[in-house]
Amino acid sequence: MAYAGKSGEVRGIRVVAKSPSPRSLTTTEQPSRNNGTLLTGIAIGVVIGAGIALLLAPRSGADTRYQIGRGLKRVRRRGRDAWDDLRDELSQARRSLMRATRKEEAGRRKEAL
Repeated sequence: MAYAGKSGEVRGIRVVAKSPSPRSLTTTEQPSRNNGTLLTGIAIGVVIGAGIALLLAPRSGADTRYQIGRGLKRVRRRGRDAWDDLRDELSQARRSLMRATRKEEAGRRKEAL
C-alpha cells in the first residue's frame, strides 16, 4: 500500500499554472521541413541516377545524345498534340454551352409571351 501521509491530515490540491495540455505537446509550432528535404533528396537521386545511367550506357556519346534528342522531340510533339486536343475539346464544350444557354433563353422568352 502506498504511503498517503499522516492520518487525519487534510491535503490541498496543488494547481500548476500554465501546464501544457496534451494537445500543445503534439502540435508543431514551426513549419516542418521534412517535405522539402524529401523532395530535394529525390531530385538529387534522380540526377545522380541519370548520370550513372549515361556513363554506363552501351552506346557511344553521340548515339546517346541523338537518342535523347529524338526522345525530347517526340515528347514535345506529343505534348503539343495533347494541348491541341485539349483546346479543341474546350472550344467544343464552350460552343455547346453557348447553344444550351441560347436555347434556354429562347424558352424563357416564349414562356414570357
